This record gives sequence, C-alpha cells and structure tokens, in this order.
Amino acid sequence: MNWIACLLAASSMFAPVQKDLTPVMVQDFEKADPAPTVWVVNIPNENASVQLSAEHPHDGAHCLKLHYQFVEQAGFQYLGIPNKIKIKAPVHTLKYWIYGNNSNCSYGVQLTDAGGETHQYSQNTGQCGNLEFTGWKQVSIDLDAHHETWGGDKNGKLDYPLTGITLTIGQPQVSGKQQASQGDIFFDSVQFFSEKSVDETLGCEISVLSPEYCSDIRGSTRIRFAASGFKTVTARCWKQGGEFGSDALVATINTDAHGAGAFTFQADSFPHGPVMITLTGQNGSVKDNCYLQLYNLGGVKWNVGLPADPPAAKGMKLLFADDFNKPLSISSTDPKSTYYDHKPINGSQDFSTLQFTSADKPNSPFKQVDSFLRIRASEPAKSSGIISSLHNDATGITATAPCYFECRFVGPNAIGTWPAFWLMTDYVSDQLKGKDGPSDELDVIEAYGGEGPSHPNAYDTFMITPHAWNQGPEGKALESKSFADMHNPCKMSRFGIPSTWYQTFHTYGCKVTLTDTIYYCDNIEVGRHATQPLSKTRPIFFMINLATGGGWPVDLSRYHGLADMYVDFVRVYKGN
Repeated sequence: MNWIACLLAASSMFAPVQKDLTPVMVQDFEKADPAPTVWVVNIPNENASVQLSAEHPHDGAHCLKLHYQFVEQAGFQYLGIPNKIKIKAPVHTLKYWIYGNNSNCSYGVQLTDAGGETHQYSQNTGQCGNLEFTGWKQVSIDLDAHHETWGGDKNGKLDYPLTGITLTIGQPQVSGKQQASQGDIFFDSVQFFSEKSVDETLGCEISVLSPEYCSDIRGSTRIRFAASGFKTVTARCWKQGGEFGSDALVATINTDAHGAGAFTFQADSFPHGPVMITLTGQNGSVKDNCYLQLYNLGGVKWNVGLPADPPAAKGMKLLFADDFNKPLSISSTDPKSTYYDHKPINGSQDFSTLQFTSADKPNSPFKQVDSFLRIRASEPAKSSGIISSLHNDATGITATAPCYFECRFVGPNAIGTWPAFWLMTDYVSDQLKGKDGPSDELDVIEAYGGEGPSHPNAYDTFMITPHAWNQGPEGKALESKSFADMHNPCKMSRFGIPSTWYQTFHTYGCKVTLTDTIYYCDNIEVGRHATQPLSKTRPIFFMINLATGGGWPVDLSRYHGLADMYVDFVRVYKGN
C-alpha cells in the first residue's frame, strides 16, 4: 500500500460517521392556519406581504408567496417570515425550497431556541447567498456550522426545543450601496433532518377537545382529546381519602388511528371544587402531560374550609381569617376593603407579564366560587391577579413577631404560571414619607408551572425564598445565608407529602419568631433560617398572587390562554 493510501485509510478511522437522519417536515405551506405574517425593517409595513399561493408550488398544492418592495434610501432593509415550531430532538440540517427571481436579494434563516437565543445562518456565515438565479433551488444549511447568535441566554448553542424559524430576505447591494428592488419570491417544504424519529423530533402533544379548559362539570363527564403519536393515554386525578388523598387512575385509553380518544370522568366520585385531570402519553423517549383544570360542581366535599388551629400557632391568638365564603372585598380605591389588588404602592412594582388587574375592571381576574377565591390568568382578557393585605396608606392586616401566616391553595401547571403566597415587612410607611426604606420579603411558596427544557417546574418542587431589600451588603449577606439554609428547591415528597402543589390543595405556612423563621407545608416543617432583623420588629403583611413570567417563558396556548388558582383560606395569628 502506498503512502497516500495509508494516509487515507488512517484518516478514515477518525472521521465522524454520519448517522442516517430522518427528514421532518415543519412547514409545507398547505394550510393558512395560522395566517402567515411578515415583519420588516427600515421599510413601510405595506411594502411586504405574504400569502399562500397556487401559482407554481414545488410540492403539494400550495407554496408561500412573498411580495416585497425595497427602496433606495439610507439604512439596510430586510424582512422576515416567522413560523412557530417545536423541535424537541437534535437536528443537524435544514433544507427548504426557494423560488428565485434573479434580484440579487440575500436570503437566510434565523432560528429561535429554548433559551430565547437567535441563531442566524446567512451569506455572512457562508450557509446562504443571493438570489442570482431564477426558478426553484433547494437551500441546505449545516446547523452545526459556525453562525451568528445574539440575545436570550447567549450560550451560543442550540437549546431544545427550538421554538421558531424565520425565513429572511435582504435588500440587494452593489458595491456596498443599497439598491431598489421589488418582486415576488416563493418558498416551499421547510424540513429539518434529525437523529430521532418524526414523533420524537416534533414531540407528541395531547390536546383536550371537550370540555373547555377551566370549565364547570358535574356528574358523568365525557372527555374527548387528540393525542397524535400516542397509542395509549392514561388519565389520573387526585382523589379524597385519609390525610392526603391518593392519585387515582381514571382511565387507560387506546387512541384510534387518528390519535383521538375519549373517556368518562365520574365527577361525583372526586372532590368538589377544583380538580386537575392529568392526561399522559408516552412514545419511546417522548412523554407528554396535559393538565386539564376543571371545576366540579358536584363531588365530595373534602378538606375544605377553616380547619382547627394549626400546631405552629399554638399559644397564639387568631388575628384574621378569610374563608372566602362571603362576597369578595378587593379594591384599588376603597381603603376599607379587605384587600388591595396590586403590589403597594399603586402597583408600581407589579411584576406579572399578564398585567395585575383591578377587581372593578371588566377583565377582573377575581371571582368567588362557592367558598373559594378564584384568581385567573387569562391571555384573552390580558389579566392576572394579586391581593395584598396592606393598602397604599399603610393600613390593613399586619402582625409583628411572633406571628404565623398560612394560606391553602391549589395552582395551575401551565408554562409560565407563577402562583405564590408571600410576606413582606411594611415598606409602605417609609414610602409615604418619601423614603425608599428597607424591607424583608419571605416567599413562603413560589411555584413555577411548565415542564421540559427551559421550563422551571420539577413536579412537586417549589421555592422558599427570603430577601433583604435595600439593606446594603450586610442585608445581602443575611439574605444569602437565609437562602442557603433553605436547601432549595423544596421537594414535597421529601417530607412525606405525596401530591404536588397543582394536583390538590395544600396549606403553606410561615412562623416568624424573634429567633427563627420557620416554613411549613401541610403543618410539616420544610425549612427554617434565623429571623432577619426587620422581621423581628416591623409589621408583616401578606400577598397571594397568580402571576406569569418571572423570567421564564409563558405559553398558555395549549389551555386556550387560561389558568386558574383557587384559594381556600388565609389566616394570621399573633403571639405575645
């Protein structure tokens, strides 16, 4: 064997082996639902439009037609055609067809990943080019090659799931000068090539068809769902009995050839009030949970209403209790109302991506249902809700140490939902005097909804988070020590609590003494730290909220934009 053959043989030993990749179609432009859109930069909106077209598709009956008009002026002009996707498995190649018009416009692709980072493949990075041709050409992009990135988590790698693909067209240039150009360009058959199967790459998702999410039910209720890619789906619901209840199997359903299925939920055999039915499917490495929130108008009343005084409040006097069995007293303007419906003062520190909305607004998030307070996060209404026991004038329900606060609620497990029960020392009195005073914040429970990469929920875990605001380096050191003592996240099963914060009601409590601040779930101690200085002396008030965001993605689309939190009671005890 000569030396060239030896060299080739040796190099082949170390060459990466290309796996067989599966083609996965993500956009064939055959359906106009949702309607295609286009965004523009440095040109008027009316200078670009997109629509499905039957003029000369490459595959199928339709393709996407882009009409554009670039003008000769300063500032580089370009446009993008966004498409929502959900790619859950690693992909290495992207291919699509483009119908050129010999305009010399540039073309490229932007991908959005789970971390919100944009990955651009363009002429600048060597993967794309200019429309120096007429007719159809297939573009093939090596997604593992060097490319431009910006925004999001800025880690420079594709984090899954990929959530968007944008087809871009740029203004033609000659010798660095922008040129006027107008015409039509067509696109067709956008597909990725993946290591996994089509089902594993796209992920299989369960969608309930009826009844509506967050609707009322009673008695025998027929539940219909679509679960493409899953042959079998199980349905489970938390059932009453004993101290904690149990996770009951409702049905195991074999789907039909189209992935459709149905079962009957015997609501009268389950708890009265809010129930969560979890539909689960699995196909190889792909697993999906759909969380169907419903309100059971019938059923068995179980563990609702004010119970006996909790052990943590032994020796203390009940200062305040609300069982939410009377008309709600929540207002932005009435200082005599029980609760203020923003974070004091004046909602200037409201933090939800779906805006905290006043109770007197048409899109109020608050409703009394039986003996519960319902707080709804609604994308159609563009609202979510918070109640505060302290008003803008620093009046309201407060207690000083030693004291005990507790709240019983069940929250929603939708992507980006953020139910919480938390305490703060009075900072409003300082702000009324024109001072940005210090305060402690004690987050008894911060729960985060959603599952999968970049989504924070880990089933039965939640965060217990102490803060020391505006207290300088010493306060930050105390905050760090207190947080470290919590050993976050708090995992409910670690303490013998078998259900999650979204499956059924749980009681969350916080006892503040002059030495220790102690956190409870269902009267079980789940964490403690040394009481911070302000918490020893200043009045403490509580807040209850269903927010969205918190730095995490928000996507309520599966649940038609709705998510509900139900509060059973809240109460406050004061010691000597």
